[in-house]
Amino acid sequence: MKQKKTFIMLLALVMVLSVFLQACSGGGNSEKPTNAAAETNGEKSPEPDKATNAPAEEPKLEPYEVSIVYFGTPQEDDALIEEKLNEFFKEKINATVSLQPIASSDYKNRTELMMNTGEKMDLVFSASWLNFFGNASKGAYLELDELLEKHGQGIKERINPLYLEAPRLKGKLYAVPTNKEITQGKAFTYRKDIVEKYSIPIDSINKVQDLEPWYEKMKKDEPEMINQYVAGGSGNFGGGFMMYETNSNLRPIGPTPAKTPMFLIDYKALDMKVKSVLDPEVVELNKNEIEMFRSFYEKGYINSDAGTSTTDIGELRKQGKIWMQSATWKPGADIEAQIADNNQYEYVSHVVEEPIVTTDLAAGSMFAISRTSKDPDRAMMVLNYLHTDPYVVNLFVNGIEGKHYKKVGDNRIEPIADSGYGKTALFWVVGNQMINYLKPGQPDDLYINWEKFNNEATRFPLMGFVFDDAKVKNEITQITAVVTEYKSIFTGAVKDPSKLLEERNKKLKTAGLEKVQAELQSQIDVWWAENKK
Repeated sequence: MKQKKTFIMLLALVMVLSVFLQACSGGGNSEKPTNAAAETNGEKSPEPDKATNAPAEEPKLEPYEVSIVYFGTPQEDDALIEEKLNEFFKEKINATVSLQPIASSDYKNRTELMMNTGEKMDLVFSASWLNFFGNASKGAYLELDELLEKHGQGIKERINPLYLEAPRLKGKLYAVPTNKEITQGKAFTYRKDIVEKYSIPIDSINKVQDLEPWYEKMKKDEPEMINQYVAGGSGNFGGGFMMYETNSNLRPIGPTPAKTPMFLIDYKALDMKVKSVLDPEVVELNKNEIEMFRSFYEKGYINSDAGTSTTDIGELRKQGKIWMQSATWKPGADIEAQIADNNQYEYVSHVVEEPIVTTDLAAGSMFAISRTSKDPDRAMMVLNYLHTDPYVVNLFVNGIEGKHYKKVGDNRIEPIADSGYGKTALFWVVGNQMINYLKPGQPDDLYINWEKFNNEATRFPLMGFVFDDAKVKNEITQITAVVTEYKSIFTGAVKDPSKLLEERNKKLKTAGLEKVQAELQSQIDVWWAENKK
């Protein structure tokens, strides 16, 4: 019996030593095989015992180049910025980037050609005003909800949730907006020295009509200045003056042929009934405005070349020819105007229209991921860093410290003139503007004020609604042609504008405006029933 027990103990010891020697026979190689399949049925090996505390090993990322196609004029030192970004991304996610800036005048045509030809792209700048929704509906961009969940948690933690309601089609997310001001109010912006010189009570001036006494005074006392600049040749009516300037609750909705609002919603009525430019109420508003513009033109308050001028109002400001203009407003807008004018003049503004968060505004600056991307996960990783890492986004936006700017505070810089980078305004294009360095003149609390501005802005009831024009494309094409033919009636430069307005409206009706309105109303009714909050 004793011999038998001894034999069993020796057998057990031999088995333990056998297992130990087999485990050591790997020659010290501790690497785990990736995607190893089991010998039977081709199934993957079972997962490690979750009771152990050993962390799961991350799969190694293969090298990949993420192309970034963006809205901006190419700059002398783009290659240097690309090199520095590559140093960062190689270390973090084994990726490099290819910066592909395209000038504003070419951007829409170039990028749509790239989409149509299936050119390989990864991150692509887009916006509501660059036909984002049309391109998304054609399948140019990938759905991003899962990618954002996997690799964009930093984005989700920082961006206002309203932003992520805007770039959606049928509930699916197709872009990530730049984190900046979510909306803009409408304001009258004045040169501060002129306001002080003539004691202009800007807080009581809320409509264009209220400006007429001051136009008269400026024409007499400051004859070299333009009271109301109109660039009709570029479609920039009034240098920022909007149609339906009435302080009413009407806001544009749906298609805007030739950048002209054709359909409107009273955002406070909550009945979501669409009015068109053929509605008697809107016709009356239009008549009042165009007659006012005509009167101003005849009195010399509007520039004489209003029907044909294409000069940007910013250039005229720098020349000292503009003392006031209608402009979009956000905290810091007056400082931005001052900087844009090379600090020649200070500006003060009075907000005359409530800031409202609309789909178009919230989708006004974004990055999508192209359907031709070979590694959408890596593209989202890069985008997440552009929203969360101050070094990365400031390198992209402002360049290299010591070469393109001087650091003069923890979060403040002074750009170096003619340095080879920084002339193109990328701060509103790329990633998260809330972590951009501040520049001379910008207040320390700028981004705090932006956050407050975003949180307090009124949400448009149809936020997230996108019109599908598939059933009325032909009508919209015809309407666009009519609007383009008659755009001069809003410049003040044509005689008898009310008669021309009547002609236009008859042609709009023939072109199918009412059919488009009915389709728009039908889609809004369905959307409102499903999304009313």
